Amino acid sequence: MDESQLDNKIFTAFEKRQEFIDLQDRILYPKRILNTHGEDEENYGKVLAVISVIFDEYLEQAYLLDSHLESLLTPAVDQLKIAARHAQSDTLTPVEQEHIGRLAFLLYLYVKFRGYKTITRFFPHEIADLDIALGFLLLPDGPATVARYWSLRYVMLLWLSLICMLPFDLEQFDEHEHRGQTASNIELVAKSHLNKAGVERDAAAILLSRLYTRKDMIPKFPIFLQWCKEVMGVLRVLCELTKSGAAELVQDHLPSFLDIATSTSEHQNLMSNTVIRKLKTKLVSRVILRLLPANKRKPRQRGKVLVAKSDESHAEHQGDEDLDVPEETEPILDELLQRLQDKDTIVRYSAAKGIARIADRLPSEFSDQILDTILQLYTIHSMALAQMHELPTVAEATWHGASLACAELARRGLIADDKLSDVLQWQGKALYFDIRQGAHSIGSSVRDAASYVIWSLAKAQSVDALAPFMLDLSQKLITVSIYDREELCPHGIPVLGKTDFYSVGLKRNAFLVAAAEVAVYEEYRSVLIEHVVSVTLRHWDPVLRQLGAQSLREICQSDMLTLVPDITARLSEYLAFSDSTDVHGALLTLTELAAACGDSQELKHLKCLIFSYIADIPSTTVLSARHEIVTAAACNLIAASIAIEDVEANPKVVPPWRKIIEFGLKSRGVAIQEAAAEAMSAISKLVDCSGAVER
Repeated sequence: MDESQLDNKIFTAFEKRQEFIDLQDRILYPKRILNTHGEDEENYGKVLAVISVIFDEYLEQAYLLDSHLESLLTPAVDQLKIAARHAQSDTLTPVEQEHIGRLAFLLYLYVKFRGYKTITRFFPHEIADLDIALGFLLLPDGPATVARYWSLRYVMLLWLSLICMLPFDLEQFDEHEHRGQTASNIELVAKSHLNKAGVERDAAAILLSRLYTRKDMIPKFPIFLQWCKEVMGVLRVLCELTKSGAAELVQDHLPSFLDIATSTSEHQNLMSNTVIRKLKTKLVSRVILRLLPANKRKPRQRGKVLVAKSDESHAEHQGDEDLDVPEETEPILDELLQRLQDKDTIVRYSAAKGIARIADRLPSEFSDQILDTILQLYTIHSMALAQMHELPTVAEATWHGASLACAELARRGLIADDKLSDVLQWQGKALYFDIRQGAHSIGSSVRDAASYVIWSLAKAQSVDALAPFMLDLSQKLITVSIYDREELCPHGIPVLGKTDFYSVGLKRNAFLVAAAEVAVYEEYRSVLIEHVVSVTLRHWDPVLRQLGAQSLREICQSDMLTLVPDITARLSEYLAFSDSTDVHGALLTLTELAAACGDSQELKHLKCLIFSYIADIPSTTVLSARHEIVTAAACNLIAASIAIEDVEANPKVVPPWRKIIEFGLKSRGVAIQEAAAEAMSAISKLVDCSGAVER
């Protein structure tokens, strides 16, 4: 099956179960199959590669394997347990080391496929397993010390983190004179992997977070926090701990947590690292969450909301008033708002989620203030939509972060009905965010985030609240879905049918087919035309300008007499602009519209009108070697719109089409020469051009 077929295939069951089991058995039981397969190290690698491919095939429907995980994982983890126990009683041969390495990599593929939380549930988790897992990791020259066995260290640390969750006293494994040794060994193993750059660090962080959530480890936690101040690589541990640990643990040591966050900010080298900034953002937001009561108030939910009884309403309002907001909340929120403008997406997204989670636990008036502050971020670089392309490139990060924060607030139902107008006003602009940067443009992330905001609002807000904005929203979304590739509206069902992925996924089909089909509905026709004229025809990419011109032709075919005069009047203004991009887009469209008029007598006056606009093109632009595409487009326009009357008329009373063609014929550019030749060909069909050719 080739890649394209695989992408389109939808599975309904784990069809490759038996094939998968056969492949896995070759990894689990090498001695059993050695005689029949004669496996060597290279073949084992190929087997694991095939297993990885099968996982990838089911990656988007991973849930199909859930019912099979126990039967598949049990023999795999049992073999790992046997190998780990054997390694502590006898020195492993090189072949046995390779075997345990392959077992671990197989389990890593499971974790990569379904996530560590799901997979570790099937690991052995008896009290006796602590000696096996910890003892294996402590072996001085064991397989876990070999650099290339990173997956082995990762899996063993995950296994140990699961065992640490069992409610038993760690000291029962200690000798009388060495109390606390087991806990110290676990801590030592985890700390030794925190400076690794690979996945072992993630597993070590999970292990330490679970270790310090144990009641018998609470006395040692202050010592660990002191160590954290000196070793910044443990931010991930603190993030995991503040997420899953008890709230009291964070509250009792709040100054230490904040000191660690502050000291991180003071190290410029650390803050230049994207991951460090993300982890610090997570840490400070989760610390504040541990200081605020959970589920303080109900979100503004979508749909019909039952009217609360007066005493319940009073109680909820009273609860908001009684909430004592910690003084640390405001500076943390200020920092998170700054992180919304970070240069990296993962930092902005972490900040957006943190802000929304904090707002969810604050009284309504506080969350409204947070939303107002977020909306002010748009004004830092705001301009009118027609000037959107003139925004500085740094605006992308600010707009993206603000939109992500709005989306997270909306998803949790934290945007009041009276704030919808302001939010949607900015999202309407963000949907068209596009800034040129060198030879390409940026802004797709902003447009995606704006779509995320609108999707979240549709999920969370009531229909009545969104009704006043429905038409404007649907017009913008349909326009973007067609002309951007990147919906509750009038004619929604037929429109969605014409703008599905297969219609708009291919850019050419979206412009030339889907656009015309949607433009049949008057609600969308004007906004589609406006978008093409004001945005697409002025785009930096000439291919997009060409498609925009062709799209306008398809849209206008339904009512040429009504639509063409207004459009051409707008385009004539572009011809006088100094930017050759605007002139080129206008000429392309005029050419397409003239071609659409054809030989129709009814549309002849439109064709003559279009030809007359050639006179509006500045000679410094069309007759310049620097603007070859403009000259070529002008020649094409002449070919499409010239009539016999224009050829026979006095040159002084018609546009200077002769000069343009002569300039094109003399040009060195092949494209211009071909366009000029096309113009001469069109004229030769009207009159005899032999004299001009000979000249």
